[in-house]
Amino acid sequence: MISVIIPTYRNPKYLDLCLTSILQGQKNKNQIVVIIDGFAEESEEVLSKHKGIDVIRFEENQGFQSALNIGTWSAENEKIFIVNDDNVFPDAWDTRMEEQYHPDKVITVNQIEPTGPGMFHFPVVDCGRTVDTFNMQRFQEAESALSKPQITADGSIFPFLLSKRWYMAVGGFDTFYNSPNLCDWDFFAKLQLIPQIELVRIHHLHLYHFGSVATKKNAESDSFRAREQFAMEQYYYKWGYPPFNGMNNSKFPKGITSIRGMV
Repeated sequence: MISVIIPTYRNPKYLDLCLTSILQGQKNKNQIVVIIDGFAEESEEVLSKHKGIDVIRFEENQGFQSALNIGTWSAENEKIFIVNDDNVFPDAWDTRMEEQYHPDKVITVNQIEPTGPGMFHFPVVDCGRTVDTFNMQRFQEAESALSKPQITADGSIFPFLLSKRWYMAVGGFDTFYNSPNLCDWDFFAKLQLIPQIELVRIHHLHLYHFGSVATKKNAESDSFRAREQFAMEQYYYKWGYPPFNGMNNSKFPKGITSIRGMV
C-alpha cells in the first residue's frame, strides 16, 4: 500500500480533481493524506465529497515544507508518494507504481503537461490548461500511448515515490527556507549524499500536471521574487554553492560529500 501526501493551499477545484482521479484510479486501499495549509474552510466542501481521506488542517499557513513533513510523519505506510494538488492520476496508478518501487530508489513519476517542452522535458499533450477545460478521456488515452518500460537517471523532481525511512533519515524538507521552490533542491541534494540511494525517473506511467497552478498564482509578485532571491542566498549559505541542475538533474557538484559546516 502507498501513502499519498498532498499539501494544498487555497486550491479546492484542483484538489477535487486530484482526489477524484486518485480514488477512481486506485486498485488497492491506499492512505490519502491531505494537508490543508491554512484557509481550511475553502476546501471543506471538496473534502466532504471524498470518503476515506485523512485530513490535517492548519489554522494558519505554515508553509509547504511543514505541510509535507507533518503529512509524511503521519503516514501509515512505508511507501510514500509526494504529489502536488494540481496533478491528475491515471488508471491503476498504485499497482503500476508498486511494480517499480525499490526501497533504495527515489522514483520520480513522469508527467504530461499541456505546454512546453520545459526544463524537465515532460511530454506535451494539451488535455486542458485549467481544471474547467480538462479532458480525462484524452489524458487517459495519451497516458496509455506514452507509457513505456523505461527508467532514466534524471529524477530529483516532483512527484516522487520513496521509502519513509529515507525521508526521515534526511530530516524531511528543511523549514529553514522561506520559499516553496528552493526547499526541494535542498531535499534532493540531501538524498544524494546517501551512497546507496539512486534517484531515477520512470516512464511506465504518467500523471497530468497543469503546471504549478498554485505556485504560479503569486509568481510574478515583487514579494515572491524577493523571497526567491533570499532563498537562493540561504541555499548558498547552507551548501556553499548556488542551486543548479547538474547532469541528470543532480543537485550538487561532483565531489561534494557533505553540507558546509556539518560533519
